[in-house]
Amino acid sequence: MGRFTNRNVAKCAARMGQCFSSTYATVEVPATEVDSKLPDIKRNEYDFSDGIGKISTDLAMRVAEKLQLTVNPPCAYQIRYAGCKGVVACWPAKNDGIHLYLRPSMKKFESDHTILEICSWTRFQPGFLNRQIITLLSALDVKDDIFWKMQETMVSRLDRMLVDTDLAFDVLTASCAEQGNTAAIMLSAGFKPQSEPHLSGMLTSIRAAQLGDLRERARIFVPSGRWLMGCLDELGILRQGQCFVQVSNPSLEDCFVKHGSKFSETNKNLQVIKGLVAIAKNPCLHPGDVRILEAVDIPGLNHLYDCLVFPQNGDRPHTNEASGSDLDGDLYFVTWDENLIPPSKRSWVPMEYAPGEAKSLPRDVKHSDIIEFFSKNMVNESLGAICNAHVVHADLSEDGALDEKCIKLAELAATAVDFPKTGKIVTMPAELKPKLYPDFMGKEEFQSYRSGKILGKLYRKIKDAYDEDYEASSGVAFSSKEIPYDRDLEIPGSANFIADAWNCKCAYDGQLNCLLGQYKVNREEEVVTGHIWSMPKYSGKKRGELKERLKHAYNTLKKDFRKVFESMDVSDFDDLSDDEKNVIYERKASAWYQVTYHRRWVQKSLELQVPDGVGETCNVELCLDCS
Repeated sequence: MGRFTNRNVAKCAARMGQCFSSTYATVEVPATEVDSKLPDIKRNEYDFSDGIGKISTDLAMRVAEKLQLTVNPPCAYQIRYAGCKGVVACWPAKNDGIHLYLRPSMKKFESDHTILEICSWTRFQPGFLNRQIITLLSALDVKDDIFWKMQETMVSRLDRMLVDTDLAFDVLTASCAEQGNTAAIMLSAGFKPQSEPHLSGMLTSIRAAQLGDLRERARIFVPSGRWLMGCLDELGILRQGQCFVQVSNPSLEDCFVKHGSKFSETNKNLQVIKGLVAIAKNPCLHPGDVRILEAVDIPGLNHLYDCLVFPQNGDRPHTNEASGSDLDGDLYFVTWDENLIPPSKRSWVPMEYAPGEAKSLPRDVKHSDIIEFFSKNMVNESLGAICNAHVVHADLSEDGALDEKCIKLAELAATAVDFPKTGKIVTMPAELKPKLYPDFMGKEEFQSYRSGKILGKLYRKIKDAYDEDYEASSGVAFSSKEIPYDRDLEIPGSANFIADAWNCKCAYDGQLNCLLGQYKVNREEEVVTGHIWSMPKYSGKKRGELKERLKHAYNTLKKDFRKVFESMDVSDFDDLSDDEKNVIYERKASAWYQVTYHRRWVQKSLELQVPDGVGETCNVELCLDCS
């Protein structure tokens, strides 16, 4: 793992935990190609470059190749490398053999592990509001009817997407990112949700999930907004109060990228944002956590897109002003929608996010110290309770998030966020603990009241619609006898692939059903689109983690069967021309379609799923009957 010499128990535990981040191993970067002493930019006891370094264009492309992202390569990666963590953004190299530039602020412990591991990367991520951001914007005098109209527009589009294919395509590409690609490709190919059960199921799942997020989190889609990874202006051109924002806009071509460049010619379709923008980072509880910046066009930064570039100039980093964040991979909500910019056009005075005192032991940290720390963390984890209390007091007070109780809770939350670094336990005062909750929080086990503020109005408007949609989405749109079968998709020569296709379908169904059963999810379309709405309601954090695990597991399953499809047991296949290969792929695809949609094979699949007897296994021998 590495050499952990930090004598602060919290930090030592966090450093060890760094080794267990979910990452993608990419390429080895020898120490001779790394400059680990790129100076940090410090001023007024602040570190403007905390957590960010640079990567050469060549190395960035090699990483993109490993991640199969070469058609639209990212301009920045969140990394783990040799005990370092943070973000590296693409910048031209000096032709001195150095490809990775790391700052001292990125070094967390000593390690000889020189594989560059990737946690995440810059990409198109649609913008959505949430309860915390709405609460702060409302306190800063953004009118309630702005949020109301945005939700009404979103719900209307979700309602019509099941019958309007053009609108459905727009919803998929604008608000679903990569998760909507499969459905978008099917729509562009002419399939209709009224007659295609898989497409109908995907659209229904997306609609149900987004309506559920509206009800539970006030997650309202913002067309003129994004979630962006923070980066640094290494040129030093941006002034205090400025930022650089260049975003990609989704297109049909982007949906085909994963299928190889031969299927599409892509254009990045970039847009440089100019004018005032509002930014925030979760959790955001203090009115000063919303920063109003001026987005400007800087030609020297045009190679950076789908990220939020901050200045290195000024008295205090804007990252620190926004919820005390930094540049080690934090995502920021950014909007250039004029209706969401507070009327004052100015930022509220930010809270002072001074780092807490980190106590060190007079000796090396032992395993028993970490176990004790972990136990305390489990017992005293209070951030969620503080955030919930903030929602309650902001809803009860005429001043909203400006109320003095909310300001105090924001300060407590900042301390609680730093607990993994400082080990300082936060105790919420009795007078700040809620005695009743607004109806929109869904705290059915506690006394509640009807909220008269915007979050309550938004919740009640969506609640009934969601309950009706949940019942509709839980059912099956097509019975086995109603599943349409398109004989135009029967390709001459496909019969040679039928037996193999049936075996592949049995294998896929078996593994898919195991995943659905393990995570207690109702429908395949939920995991295909990543819009998982039927999973039981665990605690918010646990449910989110389970969803991510399920998405990762399904992506692995999908990649495995994509490889199965692309592998051909045909003599001299590699010597064939692309046109000849495509003919064979069409035959195989036709066979896969037939065993999925033809009534005979549908019936056989249903028989396969019926156990032979109580407590016995499925009728597996049917798999072998491909006659």
